[in-house]
Amino acid sequence: MISIIVTHKQCLAYLEDALCSIAEQSYKDIETILIYDGDEDDPTDLVEKYKDSAKITMYKNEGTHGVAAARNLGLDKATGEYIMFLDNDDYMCGESLQALVSMMDDETDIVYGQVRNTWFKRAAYVTGQAEAYEGEEEMLAEIDFNNPIDYCVNRYKRFQKVTVLGCLYRKSLFDDYNIRFNEEQYFYADVRVMAALFSNARNIKGIEDALYVRRRHNDKQTNPSLSQATLYETMPSLFSAYPDALSVATKAEIKDYLQYLLGRFITLEFPKRYKWGEESEWKNEYFDKLVEMAKTINPKALLGSGLKLRDRRYIKAFGKGNRKKLERMQQSLLARRKIETIIFDKRKLYKTITIYVFSKFSLKENWIVFESFMGRNCSGQPKYIYEYMQKEFGDKYTYIWLKDRKGIKIKGKHKSCKRWSLKYFYYMNRSKYWVTNMRQPLSVPRRDETICLSTWHGTPLKKLVFDMDDIHSANPKYKEVVYKQTRGWDYLISDNPFSTEVFQSCFQFEKEKILESGYPANDPLYAPDLEERAAKIKEKLGIPKDKKLILYAPTWRDDEMYEAGEYKFSLALDIDRLKKEFGDEYILLLRLHYLVVDRLDMSSFGDFTKDVCNYDDITELYMISDMLITDYSSVFFDYANLKRPILFFMYDLEKYRDVLRGFYLDIDKDLPGPIFRTNDELVDAIKNIDNIVADNKERYNQFYDRFCCVDDGFAAKRVVEKVFK
Repeated sequence: MISIIVTHKQCLAYLEDALCSIAEQSYKDIETILIYDGDEDDPTDLVEKYKDSAKITMYKNEGTHGVAAARNLGLDKATGEYIMFLDNDDYMCGESLQALVSMMDDETDIVYGQVRNTWFKRAAYVTGQAEAYEGEEEMLAEIDFNNPIDYCVNRYKRFQKVTVLGCLYRKSLFDDYNIRFNEEQYFYADVRVMAALFSNARNIKGIEDALYVRRRHNDKQTNPSLSQATLYETMPSLFSAYPDALSVATKAEIKDYLQYLLGRFITLEFPKRYKWGEESEWKNEYFDKLVEMAKTINPKALLGSGLKLRDRRYIKAFGKGNRKKLERMQQSLLARRKIETIIFDKRKLYKTITIYVFSKFSLKENWIVFESFMGRNCSGQPKYIYEYMQKEFGDKYTYIWLKDRKGIKIKGKHKSCKRWSLKYFYYMNRSKYWVTNMRQPLSVPRRDETICLSTWHGTPLKKLVFDMDDIHSANPKYKEVVYKQTRGWDYLISDNPFSTEVFQSCFQFEKEKILESGYPANDPLYAPDLEERAAKIKEKLGIPKDKKLILYAPTWRDDEMYEAGEYKFSLALDIDRLKKEFGDEYILLLRLHYLVVDRLDMSSFGDFTKDVCNYDDITELYMISDMLITDYSSVFFDYANLKRPILFFMYDLEKYRDVLRGFYLDIDKDLPGPIFRTNDELVDAIKNIDNIVADNKERYNQFYDRFCCVDDGFAAKRVVEKVFK
């Protein structure tokens, strides 16, 4: 029998994935021992749901708290021949238990499977989404799965990453060698246990069919994991964890590994902190303790470890405790690393030049930097604020547009530069104002006097940032990064009272800094000459006057990506069918989200389709379209200002709503148009569009009154008067 020890403190949503992954295993000779630690997130109701299928017995840890104490209690209660640890924020995939058990024999004490890392919940996880922990520099270039020490030990390059998870252990291994977790160590408790287990196991086997998924936490602000703790929190544990682990390690390669971890910490982490103030603990008690630990490092253990010769010399000197010599070596070490980084990374070079050169120049009070969608075009709120200022203020300001490519056409007198160029850093640092509709990179130095106007780019239907339980896109530090970036916003534009409320929660942003002005990009939708403008846009695009236009503007899917910021898109719309049904009357405009890198080949559809993915300004596409088809994109909030038909093609509604994102609105009641799940339903709706409009008239008017109540054609004027005085 396998005793699965699950520890829980908080986050029931994570725990359910763990318990569900146990319940769905075909191998049933198990007992699940759930140790409930603390008074947060009582799992009683959830345990009742899986009690029989996962064979759960729950114990509340009344003594010493922490994962070490919880696991020890689990070991004491376990009655199985084998032990497996499962953290409450992790889960198993496939038939992992059966695969692990199948490799066990009388001579084997440990069987390990694959350990993958992700920030996806179980319902959204696929193998291709797995990533390495916290940066590829922490992983060896080549990991040999069939080498137990290589895969289960050497792959982890920091103390806080070492884990006993993902393995099946013979319980007698714990009992015969009295292996237990040190309950006084809140952090690094796995290091000692791992060293003892892998030093004393008779035989260790691996099987790739077993898959253990470690889930990263994407909300460091409110739900951090142990591995995300700061060095200030973890340092006391390090001073006991390292010698404790070294004392139980009997294999030379385990001892070498532990010494390498300490050496890596001393060379990579310590110097950056030692240079702080004289009263810092890093220059006093931490330094003295690390010197004693460094004396245990055998220089031969570091050969072939990846540490450079100068790093090894520094470690050797560290063990002798010569403070003055170490300070000289540290200065040289840090300087050389910085120089090497600058040489091979242009952005860091330009950042350094900005800090030491550009920041010494005076701030230009009348310079304004504009950027739309990371420099991809001239559109959105920045474009219409810029055009209003050109008209009203002319040369009073210097306007600077940031671009990521050539060929972007911008009217009016302005300067421009390429994103991430040296000139980019120059203009960003010297300009008093930044106007953008995306989050600004943290790597761009900003002066305290700079005023950042964030215009955002839509009213949210799908949940954003801190309103999301899980992040299935971008990167696992998404919430942490967004939080830091949004602290740099001096103003944030809102289009309606609903957005004002949502932005306070999703960005954790102060209401006093939110300008409920309406969106400048919607100003043209209220222009008195709207029809004349639309006719000119149609002519520019080469669209026949007798054709009506359907704009199809879907959003991206969080779980379909090539890498962070570059997303796939699978077209579910049956364009062949639409062409056959409506080719004589309509032209279909296809507008994918700007994060989607796929470009669909529509040449086979002839004149029925037009690819407008690269058309700079979606506002102009609204102006010429007779009908909008979308899914979960925010475009319908803006398009609703025109009071034209909107159809929702939500073929993957359950997954998008229940797994990937979740919505702020009750989409069955609040949307300004009907939802369709199939192409047949959509085709029928287009055929009967007049009836659809009539049937949804009251619903549309209610939506308009709620979400378009501020827009009136003068949003840019209100924003400029507030921000630029």
